[in-house]
Amino acid sequence: MSASSDKMNGACDDQGHAAVLTKTVIQSPVVRWLLHARVRSKDFNDAVFIGDDFVHVRQILPGGHLKHITTKDNFDARIRAAAVLDLEPQFSEDDLLVKTEDRSRIPGNDVPQDLLVLTLSTNDLVFLYVASDAAGNACFVQQPCPLPSFDRILFQPGEYLAIDAESRALVVASNEREVVIYSMKDRQRIRREIQDRSSTWCPIIAERQIQAPGVIQCVDFLTSPDADPTHINLLLIVLDDQIRKAVRIDWYATSDLRQANMHPALPMSAERTVPSLLIPLRNASFLVITGSEGVRYRDIRSGSLTDAMPVSLKLEAQHLGGSPRFPLWTNWCRPARTPATRREKDHIYLVREDGLVVLLEASSNGMMSATSAGHLQCHAGTAFASFGRDADPDVLAVAGEMCPGRIVSIGHWPSNGVGRIHDLGWMDTMTPEKIEIIPNWASATDLCITSLPRSHGRSLRARDGIFMTSGRQPYGSVTELRYGLETQLSLVVELEDISVLSGMWIVPMGSSGTWVFILATPNGTKCLELAVDDDIELRLPEPDALDLDHRTLIVAPTLEGGIIQVTEFEICETLTLHANFEDTIKRPRASGTSISAATIDTNNQRVIMANNLGGDASLSYLQLPLSELEGEDAASMSLPSAALSLASIDHGVSSIVIASTAEHGISVYVIDRQSIGEPTALYTARSQDVSYLCDHIVLLRSENLARTLAVCGLRGGQVLSIMFEVTGGGTVQVVGQYEFRAGNSPVRLAALPDNPMQAYMCVGYDTCLLTWDGADATSLSINNILISNKDEPELAQNEVGACAQLPTSDVLKSTDLAGSMAMLSDGKLLIGHISDSPRAVPRQLPLEGTPNRLLYSEEQRCLVVASMRTGVRTFTISNGRTETRRQIWPSIDFIPARANEPSYTYDMQPGERVYSLLEWSYKVTGPEKEKTYSFILVGGSYQKRNGTQGGRVTFLQPGSTNWEITSVTEGTATRFDAPVYALAQFDELTYAVCYGRNIALYRFSPEQRRWSELCSLALAHLGVHMTASAPMIHISSSEDSLIALRLHEEHEDEQGNIVPELIPFGAGPRAEKSLHHLILPSNNDHGETTQRTALLTTQRRSIVGLSVKHPTPTVQTSPLGSTILFAADLPRSLTRIKHASLRPPWKLTPPRGVLNAEIIGVASDGTIIGIAILNAALYRRLSWLQRLCEWSPLLSPHSHHMPPYSANERGFAGEERAMPIGLTRDAATAKEEISLRTLVAREVDRHIDGDLLQRLLTHGGAECLRRLIRGVAEEETQAGVWTRRNLEAELGCVEEVVGLVKGVLDCWM
Repeated sequence: MSASSDKMNGACDDQGHAAVLTKTVIQSPVVRWLLHARVRSKDFNDAVFIGDDFVHVRQILPGGHLKHITTKDNFDARIRAAAVLDLEPQFSEDDLLVKTEDRSRIPGNDVPQDLLVLTLSTNDLVFLYVASDAAGNACFVQQPCPLPSFDRILFQPGEYLAIDAESRALVVASNEREVVIYSMKDRQRIRREIQDRSSTWCPIIAERQIQAPGVIQCVDFLTSPDADPTHINLLLIVLDDQIRKAVRIDWYATSDLRQANMHPALPMSAERTVPSLLIPLRNASFLVITGSEGVRYRDIRSGSLTDAMPVSLKLEAQHLGGSPRFPLWTNWCRPARTPATRREKDHIYLVREDGLVVLLEASSNGMMSATSAGHLQCHAGTAFASFGRDADPDVLAVAGEMCPGRIVSIGHWPSNGVGRIHDLGWMDTMTPEKIEIIPNWASATDLCITSLPRSHGRSLRARDGIFMTSGRQPYGSVTELRYGLETQLSLVVELEDISVLSGMWIVPMGSSGTWVFILATPNGTKCLELAVDDDIELRLPEPDALDLDHRTLIVAPTLEGGIIQVTEFEICETLTLHANFEDTIKRPRASGTSISAATIDTNNQRVIMANNLGGDASLSYLQLPLSELEGEDAASMSLPSAALSLASIDHGVSSIVIASTAEHGISVYVIDRQSIGEPTALYTARSQDVSYLCDHIVLLRSENLARTLAVCGLRGGQVLSIMFEVTGGGTVQVVGQYEFRAGNSPVRLAALPDNPMQAYMCVGYDTCLLTWDGADATSLSINNILISNKDEPELAQNEVGACAQLPTSDVLKSTDLAGSMAMLSDGKLLIGHISDSPRAVPRQLPLEGTPNRLLYSEEQRCLVVASMRTGVRTFTISNGRTETRRQIWPSIDFIPARANEPSYTYDMQPGERVYSLLEWSYKVTGPEKEKTYSFILVGGSYQKRNGTQGGRVTFLQPGSTNWEITSVTEGTATRFDAPVYALAQFDELTYAVCYGRNIALYRFSPEQRRWSELCSLALAHLGVHMTASAPMIHISSSEDSLIALRLHEEHEDEQGNIVPELIPFGAGPRAEKSLHHLILPSNNDHGETTQRTALLTTQRRSIVGLSVKHPTPTVQTSPLGSTILFAADLPRSLTRIKHASLRPPWKLTPPRGVLNAEIIGVASDGTIIGIAILNAALYRRLSWLQRLCEWSPLLSPHSHHMPPYSANERGFAGEERAMPIGLTRDAATAKEEISLRTLVAREVDRHIDGDLLQRLLTHGGAECLRRLIRGVAEEETQAGVWTRRNLEAELGCVEEVVGLVKGVLDCWM
């Protein structure tokens, strides 16, 4: 086959970009199951969040709050079902025979109490629990068991999973017919195998396959009767011959599975609706809920279903008009109750899809009651669980369905250990109290990347922000998706007359047991006092023991529980806020002397000051406690120039002082009990460059106290880190130095008293946490600190003026807020706890409808959101009568860049739909000034009188006041025969429109002030997305891949007239069901044709890289069209793909070989995927690294036995293909290759899975890679032979490759 025919048939082009790398930047927030399981040990109360392909374990803290423990996302498969296997019965405090403090002596206390059980799309049944590795980190331990495999997915077991309440049996069922029953080992035997760390532990002892009649709708085990506890009853609800039937399979726990007997199916009803819930009740009875009705069945063991009791659950929907149907009940859970209470009746919480919660109580005598338990204020799906204990209120958690979820408490927490509060009414007790919000920003139908101004700020962002449409009515929103350390606010207080701060310090006051806040302003000092007891109280004292008239330079606690304060002209030491002669000492500086900077060595009780006297600068110190008698400083030394900042740390009885000066850089001084040593220069200032002056210094100390890192914030936005150590002779030796840019404004730093290896950093709008691992000067990790408020999800983060940590101390009355971060921002004091690890932190701007399209208007400085709204409206009909109708209509919301809600909403007509938004502005130059007319083009559909769908492009002209939209005027509207699906601006006066299977260009005539059609062209299929840049138009077609069109302005028709014409310029080599595309910038503008790369996302969950050509004056056609460069198969389709500059300035630039890493895509479930284009050399190295990871049981525990590429020459079906081998640069340059067998398409060879490479970094990095290389070298395969021959070179480049992977995978947020 010739080269040209290869390209025509979709073969990969070997020119240009070599490969694509994809990495999950932000995981999907969609949770399908919420389970309460103690998967670590009985001492830990855990909540398990399970998504489509991940498991997230979080610890349930007192009060119902959650703490991250660990995540597992290396399944390489989809999770089909999940359940919990109890290894020990739940017990309450009433049942305990051993005191809580003695539980550590219980045998087997370190083994899990529960196992998590999953079925995977790879036909595996997996048992999981969480243990601790050698480093003490939480990690998953798994035991997979293969399920029977069937050719048809309908018959493949795994869709349903149920476990007997006594953990004696487990069942896995398919959608139709096939049922697999497993007999389980004794609980103690399972615990013993886990405790013995047996590698072959498995809870299953036997299995049996059974075929049930019809389509399976529900599966669960019934509760064994009190009189017959060993009797196991499995219930299946099936649809057979269009009749719903109950099928019971029973056997005894003391018998073999071969004795399991399937009884004849019992007809239940002729309803064709699918039952939504099957709820087992006491004594083998059960409740079936269908729609808004329930039926309780008893005595199924008698062989009949005659004892059926209907239960009405038809409660009024809260949001009328949301759907023409009544909301469904989606899930249920059992709250914690004492054994005595459980013996009397069943307690069941039901949740409905609109968020309504009902408490069901079913007595053993057949009586059942349903009581409303309030509303969760969110859409509810299948993820619903109870997390409470029997001594606490009921804690319910629901992961929202297309909206944020909630954790709420129903009831009241015990007060001072006296138990529940009984003197409140029913409504007061049953009202759900919000504890936490469970984030969810799905579904994401549109994505907007913009650097719009921040709230209350005038300048644009330093980097792009991610905005997307989220949720559905009435919880729709526009979500700004951020990534960093979340700080959930516990306290927000408005402060008056405080707008500018130069510093903030927080010290514990022993005399009152409170925290004292000292705020330094340019003209003085302010004081606040925070008391935390039963309530949080912020007081504004007027202390006369402190100097409030001058600016404070440093504050620190004394060893006696007091405060030492240094201002510009005075030093104060006091044990109380109000002065008295016994506890307060003030030492003013000598006349004419001022203090420019100061630091306090609290361990050695020294106050070190930089003094100014008549233009002379000096460094001196005082020993604490202060003497009442005035005297000279203990020691003094002249400084070469005025000091800007000081920082100190103790070294035995000496103090190490870092001083930055205005003209002579940064130096270090050693102060002992009697003198100040000669300085050692650490950093020499660049002459006459004020951007390199240092105003803030913090000192971080390694855990072994051997090394210290001086972190210096410079005025130009750089950060300088200098690592030094003190030798045995007392001299300071610099052992490392590193400089990086943190922003474009001065860098402010603050030390953390409780964390000597961490510091806060503020630069511009970024507030960060710096963490040093003690290795060297470069090993600083930086994470954004992002504030959130459960009561104000739209809260915008503004510039932080000052920040500090609330230190821990024994003198405090309460330590509830100890370790929290306090910030002063926009005149507010904010206090909150920082999360342990980075996560997605959404900021959600609420909308009334269901948003589906999003645009940022540059001219109006606002977000434009198209939403669908539903509601019930009242209409007047004949004779004055009225009737109500449910209507659906679109609306356009305008959200100013500096606001948190729409300033104006424009409602369109019922029956219309919006598919595309476009901004177009027109500038008119007049004799005096230039005027700009701004319009929003709305493309969509409307319903014609004959019932068919037509298309329309409507021009909306917003009117604004102070950058807020206050009115909208509807202008020109152009109608089309079919819906308008895509709009794009072609040039300043032309826009392109895709309607139905056509494309047209419309041009504006400035003279006539009207729009007219320029030209049009019929397409083979719908155009769903379009980009245009004259003279080219690219269209993502619903069936025809990427289509390229060129506008020929001077085309001559048959009559000889010159008319514009759209000419096909090229198309993808194979048909694709396209969703979206992105044309990347050209890397080479030389030559006859400009080669560009286009990324196309498809409905079949792939990204296709195409090489597209642009016309030049000499080449006007592209006979071969586009060629395929690469393709990537993903777990989910990307609905949008955009160019985005997200990388913070402190992150290193991508390594050599990364051609473009500023691309992201979003899936409808909210997943953010980072995309990078790689050159050939880097691709070859990473390709072989990916093979090593795919073959590793550690990194690919669920897929290593069936990898995409196999080096085994025998026993693996597939095409034999040459693939790169080798990690070294020489191997990549020499294009070393080996033959591997694979079933994947050839173009997918050039996809690098960043998520797989990330596992290498989380499992040891370099050491793990060395084990992988040595493992392959031991194999008798072609790959093993090559690796043995090049083993030394491969092992020698491990550190370089790991560093390369870190750089490649750290290209985004």
